[in-house]
Amino acid sequence: MSRLHRVALCLGLLAMAECRVEDHTPTGSRRDEDAVQALVAGYARTFSERDWNGARALFWSDASYSGPLVPITAGGHQAVPIDFALGAIARRLEGLGLQRFDVRVLRTDFRQEGELAGVWMTTRRRLPVAGDVAEADWIEHLVLRRIDEEWRILSVAATPGPRGVARERR
Repeated sequence: MSRLHRVALCLGLLAMAECRVEDHTPTGSRRDEDAVQALVAGYARTFSERDWNGARALFWSDASYSGPLVPITAGGHQAVPIDFALGAIARRLEGLGLQRFDVRVLRTDFRQEGELAGVWMTTRRRLPVAGDVAEADWIEHLVLRRIDEEWRILSVAATPGPRGVARERR
């Protein structure tokens, strides 16, 4: 082995010694993730079933909601207190058959840091639109907080998915 190869080998070994594999293992336990995933499933289920009391129980008292079926301002969906949002959604769906509204979770990405967790969620929502029904994918971000071993939703923000609002008309 030539002197140049030995120097290159030494430099390579030195560079490898400086490299580290970053550990991005989330903090928390498997039990925390299970509790958060159950909460996310309950969010979709209670909305689909129009169980507004059940949905309200999933949120902290000062939670906020910014998503479909709440009043839209010039800048888009504004964040409103959860009680206002649930009331507005209930009024908008009042008298409509169950087939005109649904929330299905297609995908979730979970991340936890101590007492705080975030879930990026792709949902497919069937929504009443101008006397008809449209299905659309939505991207929702839920922020959850654990207080005294209890997880609840602190905020929800939603926006139409990247493929546009309406997927199909029914």
